[in-house]
Amino acid sequence: CDVIDADLSGADLSKKDFTGVNLTGSDLKGVDFSKSILVSSNFTSTDLSGAKLEGVNLTGVNFTNSEMYGLDLVNINLIDANLTDVNLSGSSLFAANLTRANLTRANLSNVNLFGAILTGANLTGANLTRADIFGLTTDDAILCNTLMPSGVDDSGC
Repeated sequence: CDVIDADLSGADLSKKDFTGVNLTGSDLKGVDFSKSILVSSNFTSTDLSGAKLEGVNLTGVNFTNSEMYGLDLVNINLIDANLTDVNLSGSSLFAANLTRANLTRANLSNVNLFGAILTGANLTGANLTRADIFGLTTDDAILCNTLMPSGVDDSGC
């Protein structure tokens, strides 16, 4: 199902099944997706600012080039998600699972990554300035030209 370039801002879409839905270019500001199923959906170039995503499984979701500023993504599942060129600045990813996520050139500045899992994630060119990375797991992650709170990490180039 395709819902491309739609204005769904402020809609209550909680407890719905959006598996594989294409929402490319849609305005999703303030949408309530709580407890919805969004596995393998396409959110390319969407604005999710202020959206509610509590209790949502985001495995394999494509968020390329999306605006996700200031979201509460505590304990969220983003395994295999594509977050290339995404703006997550000011968001909370406390204890989130981003195993094998693609975070190439993602803006993670001022993000709470306390206890997050980034095993096998691609952080090439990502910006983590002023991020809380205490307890962050980065086993097998790709860190190349990655701007960390302590400076540039090129260990995976």
